Amino acid sequence: MTARRPISLIATALCLCFIQSYCIAQDKSNVQFGKVSPADFNLPSNPIIDSNTDAVILADVGSVHFVGNKHGWFSYVYKKQTRIKIINKKSIEDVATQKVVLYGSDKEEGVETLSAVAATTYNLENGQVNATQLDKQDVYTSRIDKQLTEKKFTLPAVKEGSIIEYTYTITSDFDFNLPSWEFQSESYPCLWSEYQVKIPQTLSYIFIRQGVHRYAVDKGKEGYESFEVREKKELGGALSAQDESFFVSANTVEHQWAMKDIPALRSENYLTTPKNYIDKIDFQLSKRNTGQESFDHYNSWKKATEELLHREDFGGPLAEDNDWLTDLVNKIGGSDPSAQEQARSIYYYVCRHFTCTNGYDKYITTTLRDVVKKNSGSVGDINLLLIAMLRKKGWQADPVVLSTREYGYNLISYPVLGKLNYVIVRLKLEGKIWYLDASRPNLGFGRLPGYCYNGHARIISDRDSASIYFEADSLKEKKVTLVILQSTDKGLEGQYQSTLGDQESYNLRSWISEKGEKPWFNNIQTAYGDDLTISDGGIDSLSKPEYPAKVHYDFRLNQEPGASLIYINPMLWSDNRFNPFKAADRKYPVEMPYAIDDAYICSMDIPDGYDVDELPKSAKVSLNGDQGSFEYLLAKQGNMIQLRCRIRLNKAWFSADDYASLRDFYAYVEKKESEQIVLKKK
Repeated sequence: MTARRPISLIATALCLCFIQSYCIAQDKSNVQFGKVSPADFNLPSNPIIDSNTDAVILADVGSVHFVGNKHGWFSYVYKKQTRIKIINKKSIEDVATQKVVLYGSDKEEGVETLSAVAATTYNLENGQVNATQLDKQDVYTSRIDKQLTEKKFTLPAVKEGSIIEYTYTITSDFDFNLPSWEFQSESYPCLWSEYQVKIPQTLSYIFIRQGVHRYAVDKGKEGYESFEVREKKELGGALSAQDESFFVSANTVEHQWAMKDIPALRSENYLTTPKNYIDKIDFQLSKRNTGQESFDHYNSWKKATEELLHREDFGGPLAEDNDWLTDLVNKIGGSDPSAQEQARSIYYYVCRHFTCTNGYDKYITTTLRDVVKKNSGSVGDINLLLIAMLRKKGWQADPVVLSTREYGYNLISYPVLGKLNYVIVRLKLEGKIWYLDASRPNLGFGRLPGYCYNGHARIISDRDSASIYFEADSLKEKKVTLVILQSTDKGLEGQYQSTLGDQESYNLRSWISEKGEKPWFNNIQTAYGDDLTISDGGIDSLSKPEYPAKVHYDFRLNQEPGASLIYINPMLWSDNRFNPFKAADRKYPVEMPYAIDDAYICSMDIPDGYDVDELPKSAKVSLNGDQGSFEYLLAKQGNMIQLRCRIRLNKAWFSADDYASLRDFYAYVEKKESEQIVLKKK
């Protein structure tokens, strides 16, 4: 199976040491931070600003440079300056409050600090610019967890028409990832976005660029700089309280990127995440050179695999000889001699005894023993515990790291661990391969949630590590719905039954486990409104996750007794009656969660005293040859009307070039499924 990617949009890894000069326009912003004149309140005429624009980013400028630190190495200094014009008060809550997350604690060697926070709100009143500055005491600190701290501030006196401006600086001892930079906003257009980096060549980074818009500036040069570095003195083999300073001279790489007049990235239906397409740059350390020795960092999948297998919060605990875990596995293995059934028993034990508290952490957050004591943990805690338990039986079980759909694509050619937020289990047993996720109790053995089907994933193993691909195209969702309408003395009554596919079954079970079965049926009744009344609803196989869920209920059509004409839409119970693609064009691909095969069968009595006056015509259409099809077959047979309707999409991913044909296909489906049967009283 091969990974499919939109070539013009997907990120490309490039070496930062490669110097490129390319400039097509101005090389700096016209904005002078700290100086606002009455003329600045007048926005320029620009096609990226329209009547739906709530705010405009006038300028967003960031920079990174390095300084020597007291740990004998380098820290980076990141500065951000932003100016925004408020057009609609709806944007105030979003843009006026800024949050900065810092990593590290005082107990560790290495911290991140926030400094030079300044923020000002400018309002134009009677032709004069009035400035209201943020009080430094209004920067609030809260602890997210033992590693993360949040700093938050809200600009004062913000109202519709204001210009706000803020700046801050982060100094970080953690050089593994430089701050990424987004030139494009998901919500607001931006007139100028710029990022500059200046890096000593003792550090080598790869940078990953993605997006569709051209750079106004893309240029680099080499320089030279001397850095003062401090570290503790050694006296008699011990570290003293005094610092010793020395200077490190190194060549530097400087690069400037800028974009101008970037429209907001408007999210569209069936787009897994805007993160895949937004204009941005990410950085990751690939090599560190101390002058005496050189260290590679995750600069190949082989290297990344080796390091992950030895990490204390990932592969290390899997190799530990834990007698207490052996005892636990022996208790829950069950008496069935089948290895597959024993694996099922262990899997369901973990599913049903451990609660996932964080679905976006691939690492072990504490220890495996602590996870067992608390009966909860992150997706990394739970699935790595499952691997350790399966290995106690002598089976080959390995972690597979991936990025979920809402988190964005990860690179095939280069390991950027920050783009991998999830871990599942690969189990090789009796000549078969099973992929498992025990953090989601409603899935079932051998199934994965749909958000894992996001392309490239990586098996982390010391035996057969490799890339694999979980494509949404390979996820086939089959659904069968049967509707029977019978003529009774109370009118048309009937039964509804729908057998769901694996993913819909999982979603249904998850919803009901959280909110309950009764509210789910109440929502169905609300959706139908006054058209019909449902009763005696139920769901089969709710507690059997390896079986499809079956939804059923009785209903009665609410119609005027003895009406001269009866209008009935036989597709009233279908999920496909509305076209999800209304826009005339589309810039990004259509990314559906899975391929579909949805069959709908309706059998209806013709009520006594009525004849068929109008009957929709049967039809068959295809989508781009073999990409999909729709059939609508309806006929009168004696005193009954029989309908069979089926829609199939043989793939889940459609390029932007395919959008027009997909939109037209669904428009035809919508039109056909809105047609009604007309019965006329004799």
